[in-house]
Amino acid sequence: MVLETFRRMNDESVVPSRFTVTGVLSVFAVMGDLNNGRIIHGFAMKMGYDSGVAVSNSLIDMYGKCKCIEDALEIFEMMREKDIFSWNSIVSVHEQCGDHDGTLRLLDRMLGAGIQPDLVTVTTVLPACSHLAALMHGREIHGYMIVSGLGKDGKDIDDVLLKNAVIDMYAKCGSMRDAHLVFERMSNKDVASWNIMIMGYGMHGYGNEALEMFSRMCEVQLKPDEVTFVGVLSACSHAGFVSQGRNFLVQMKSKYDVAPTIEHYTCVIDMLGRAGQLDEAYELALTMPIEANPVVWRALLAACRLHKHAVLAEVAAQRVFELEPEHCGSYVLMSNVYGAVGRYEEVLEVRHTMRQQNVRKTPGCSWIELKNGVHVFVSADRAHPEAHSIYAGLNSLTARLREHGYVPDVFCFFSPLLLDLPILVYFVCTPMRCFASAFNIYFYLPIKKKKKNYVCLHVCMYLYMYAHTFSMWLCMNAIYFISFMYKVFY
Repeated sequence: MVLETFRRMNDESVVPSRFTVTGVLSVFAVMGDLNNGRIIHGFAMKMGYDSGVAVSNSLIDMYGKCKCIEDALEIFEMMREKDIFSWNSIVSVHEQCGDHDGTLRLLDRMLGAGIQPDLVTVTTVLPACSHLAALMHGREIHGYMIVSGLGKDGKDIDDVLLKNAVIDMYAKCGSMRDAHLVFERMSNKDVASWNIMIMGYGMHGYGNEALEMFSRMCEVQLKPDEVTFVGVLSACSHAGFVSQGRNFLVQMKSKYDVAPTIEHYTCVIDMLGRAGQLDEAYELALTMPIEANPVVWRALLAACRLHKHAVLAEVAAQRVFELEPEHCGSYVLMSNVYGAVGRYEEVLEVRHTMRQQNVRKTPGCSWIELKNGVHVFVSADRAHPEAHSIYAGLNSLTARLREHGYVPDVFCFFSPLLLDLPILVYFVCTPMRCFASAFNIYFYLPIKKKKKNYVCLHVCMYLYMYAHTFSMWLCMNAIYFISFMYKVFY
């Protein structure tokens, strides 16, 4: 309809203005209509409208919402004059497309160009800090907010949303102390404020603090919602509060008038699985009033892998393969289950099935924030400019750990039929997290590291003498301890 009207204007010799072009582009941006958006782009170039800031900003927005980040960036780079809306548009495009590192780099360029961030910039960039666990960047942005008066403590909805974004950033970066300080200084808190704190405490293993926050939320007469109970049940799962978790699931509807959803049942199944109560978890997956989805069965499969229950793992894996045969994680989990119990022939069969189904595992990655930016690592990574120094430090540290009795359990992850032992040891001893740790040691800086997938067993074994646990927080503390000892003694 929009394009038809636009064509009728041409047919009736009515020349569309720049305002017409920006209006039409905004419609196609909302619709995600890339083809028609390109047609309008061609018309704007023909008329010379693309040299105007407003039209260029609309083009950036349209291409961004159509997930064409390169086209949006090309238009941005060609602009002779850029205003705050130009910068906000291109920053938003990178964040919407998941390029969080690019978002932070554009913020640095924006500041270097003398453009002061506004409310839109801050609310766009804070989630990027959350995804990357870029705590130093997040603190700098929070400091800028305080100095410039953004997010002053008032009852305005924008102020509450901005403070929630800051709390969420600190929580996801692992700094619950800072998140708590911002939260307590808020004069007006909405349900989202409480939910962020509950989720933050829960994800970092502070079960008691999460449940205390939930109790305080109820005391101030705020009604919990579905997100609240996802946070509460997740906290029970990570902290091992099995009986409390069961009670919350039962009371959700009767006491709080919140109907349990698939997310809540998944949290409880994960909680039971972590606690070793696999039969009860399996029974709940079968009898719950909502049909189990692949996430539910993968949670059960992960629990079977943790407790080496190969029989139940086969049942869970079969359900996952039926519902989501293209997902690589289920095959990897099943392969690890067989490897953990010594059934290496089945490991080969699972990997053969992956090849037949053309299923490929996406390489995991870890990243670490240092003063000069965020550094990303993947398994067996040699792309980093400091790769030589990183490997040297990692090999030195591994040698010293071996002197103290560290032996990697390589057969837990690979079949001995697949690779020679030296290659196995190389891959298990040099996961991407160890690259990040070694890089941290090389630069003598405390670590702030973001996990993209769950804590691997080989990392915990690598840190066994420092943290006899699967807790991410204790593993990070162990990494910091290694960094400190390496700096002092070596």
